[in-house]
Amino acid sequence: MHQRKKQPQVTRQAILDAAGEGFSRVGYAASGLGGIVARAALTKGALFHHFPDKRSLAKAWIDERLAAVIAELWLAPLEHADSLEALRSLCRLRFNELQPGDATSALSALAAELPAHPDPLGLSLEQIFEDWRGTIARLLERGKTAGRIHRSIKPTAEAAFLVALIAGVTVTAKSPRHADTRRACLTSLEDYLDTLRSQPA
Repeated sequence: MHQRKKQPQVTRQAILDAAGEGFSRVGYAASGLGGIVARAALTKGALFHHFPDKRSLAKAWIDERLAAVIAELWLAPLEHADSLEALRSLCRLRFNELQPGDATSALSALAAELPAHPDPLGLSLEQIFEDWRGTIARLLERGKTAGRIHRSIKPTAEAAFLVALIAGVTVTAKSPRHADTRRACLTSLEDYLDTLRSQPA
């Protein structure tokens, strides 16, 4: 192993890459610093130069990497949408893409493993969920304004329910035998979304 000299940002990014692979695949507790530096082809000294401990490393990865990928996967495509069709299509796409260790599965697994508020790691994970819920709530609000979504629904509550449902389904990504379960959940989710539509006068 060797440290990449005079390239502190390259070294830092390599550590984050290696840490993310471990956190995504086996979780926080099972990701040892020895395995992280081995994957990054660095020394522990190089790691500790950038991160004083595993918790600070995990927080940096959640804030800088995981949050960005979740935003790309789940938030950006809905940023200006105002229809249930947009949400339905995105859920279908993402459910079909689910793989062990992907960002959505990692988010759900880490949230189940790590302490919640006020732990700093829990707060970082909760911020991701909060942004996700907010994006869906705004979509639903825009849909109500446009007359596409029933005026009686409560966007904040519906968004919380939908994000919890989606996050729960991602846990099944770790087992190929659960593909049928994911398809069944998607069908039920689509049926539920239909109940939120504005009814003809």
